[in-house]
Amino acid sequence: MRGGDAGAAAEAGSPRSPDLYDLSDDSDYAAAASDHTAMRTDLVDRGSDETARIDVVYEKERVTIHPTQYGSGRISGKLRLFLQQGSLFLSWEPNEGADSLSTSSFGVEIEKYRNLYTIKALPLSDVRFIRKHTPTFGLDYIIIVLSSGLAFPPFYFYNGGIRELFATLKQHVFIIRSDDDPNVFLVNDFQDPLQKSLSSLELPGVATVANAMSRQNSLSFTGSVDETRHGADERLGEASSMSQYGSKQKHKSNDPGRDLSIQVLEKFSLVTKFARDTTSSLFRDNSGAHGYGRQQHEYVFDNKASDKYKNQYVAPEKASIPSAPLESDPLPLVWGKQRDCPLSVAEWTAFLDPEGRVMDSKALRKKVFYGGVEHVLRKEVWKFLLGYHEYDSTYAEREYLAAMKRAEYEAIKSQWKSISATQAKRFTKFRERKGLIDKDVRTDRSVPYYEGDDNQNVVVLRDILLTYSFYNFDLGYCQGMSDFLAPILYVMEDESESFWCFASLMERLGANFNRDQNGMHAQLLALSKLVELLDPPLHNYFRQNDCLNYFFCFRWVLIQFKREFSFDQVMLLWEVLWTHYLSEHFHLYLCVAILKRYRQRIIGEQMDFDTLLKFINELSGQINLDRAIQDAEALCTIAGENGASCIPPGTPPSMPIETDGGLYVQEDEVL
Repeated sequence: MRGGDAGAAAEAGSPRSPDLYDLSDDSDYAAAASDHTAMRTDLVDRGSDETARIDVVYEKERVTIHPTQYGSGRISGKLRLFLQQGSLFLSWEPNEGADSLSTSSFGVEIEKYRNLYTIKALPLSDVRFIRKHTPTFGLDYIIIVLSSGLAFPPFYFYNGGIRELFATLKQHVFIIRSDDDPNVFLVNDFQDPLQKSLSSLELPGVATVANAMSRQNSLSFTGSVDETRHGADERLGEASSMSQYGSKQKHKSNDPGRDLSIQVLEKFSLVTKFARDTTSSLFRDNSGAHGYGRQQHEYVFDNKASDKYKNQYVAPEKASIPSAPLESDPLPLVWGKQRDCPLSVAEWTAFLDPEGRVMDSKALRKKVFYGGVEHVLRKEVWKFLLGYHEYDSTYAEREYLAAMKRAEYEAIKSQWKSISATQAKRFTKFRERKGLIDKDVRTDRSVPYYEGDDNQNVVVLRDILLTYSFYNFDLGYCQGMSDFLAPILYVMEDESESFWCFASLMERLGANFNRDQNGMHAQLLALSKLVELLDPPLHNYFRQNDCLNYFFCFRWVLIQFKREFSFDQVMLLWEVLWTHYLSEHFHLYLCVAILKRYRQRIIGEQMDFDTLLKFINELSGQINLDRAIQDAEALCTIAGENGASCIPPGTPPSMPIETDGGLYVQEDEVL
């Protein structure tokens, strides 16, 4: 804030922000950075008995986030580094008012993200690494990844200043470049005794112990943290050990900011339990929060258990878990309907008019939701459920579309098929993606359709994924995509149609694989709010045991239960989810239903995070799918609008908001 603005703020009675140097991209800054450390210092919290002295060492205007990958809006703000009681903190505060380039309709949604992504005071001791991006064309940006594994959205520097940011960081924290990726800078104190012990576990880059001051400051996606729940008496001396950087990479193709490796997720249970204070704070309830889905109503299914936990919060270090297991969890107040028989050929024919149009799409989706589809019909019905075909399209229109799309697919495929061996040697990204895909297409070899070393279906699977990486080059290929494609190819048995159905699905679920993890963040946050709404005792138990990050459900959400059920069951579940009959986010209610079903064991056995993660992984193949769908239906019906309000707009698999600029914001697009 400039001097004039500061004076106006003082006259208005609000705390005055420090009058700082606005650092610019000076090539000599790094060498002369020490000359700029004498920043003006002000006092904050003037109304308190003890004023906290802060020294702002870096400030940059027009540091901007794009709330969703698909939105045209942006939120500009001010990024700061400041010292307080010997500790370095980072803050980002959005500017007032909607960005001038946001559309009026989308601007309303943008406003909701301001409090969601505001950073009041993030201790640098809670940062695991910072990834720097300097594209040939476009804006430089950084991604800050916490020790917990969560990442903030990318911060775009419209006025430059990244070099100064890192120069300032180097003066106050121990920061080194990663050996695995030159764009990743690890924030660590390798002399710390805890760090040495963690190093023996081969968990590179684990953040060091935060001091007491670190725990008195708020880090907020949903508003400032309630002081009574996140005060200075919280546990110290522990560090988070969870991240997609869980094991040392052998190949640079495993981008730590992008590839959400399922193998790493499955190794979480091997990690010793360290505190996840910062991550948990993102999901804690607080009265001053402005997040989505704050509701006054709670639907209680177990009155005795609820009375036991009602309005109870115990600080993590003082949590006391009942020694005796809770009673068996009764069924919800509203029964889910019994599963019906699958859609038959006769029923399907009855839904079509003489020209092939679906006459009642809602009734069709309801039928599929309650019974699924006979396998012989999946090839045709899935194209509608996935959005490849319009419900009002005719036989002739669909035949014409297939021919056009086949030609388009072959044109896209030829882009990589024409790459010679000599070109490939000079095309690192192509080699990396191809190598990663070659490994991942082995995941469903237990299915007869894909078994064997020289299986042509596996070759087609690889070709489709490689073609998609050229079709959507920004997203590319990420681990887990093959899990989605394998059942689609199995059903379609056609390369072109499988590709376009997969591409349609990725329009909804591609955000699961975004580099900034915004799609996964939004879903896990929504899951936390749904559990809080639908099962308060379980939510309180998770709060007491540092489990509010819901990372133990990460695999469920990332690949939509692909590893939890058999191949045939997954096809049934997915066609139920694709109907979007009761909710686009029915998979989140399914998560709640499964957690609720096993609540007695979770609380009765006093599971901590690592025990819970191991337990959840071992549920694979043990879950009754029909009963889980029934329970989820009941929960979704009970939650109603209150449940829907828990889910932020644009949360996958909601369709992205299309703009004139297309679905994706390109790095080299000047907004």
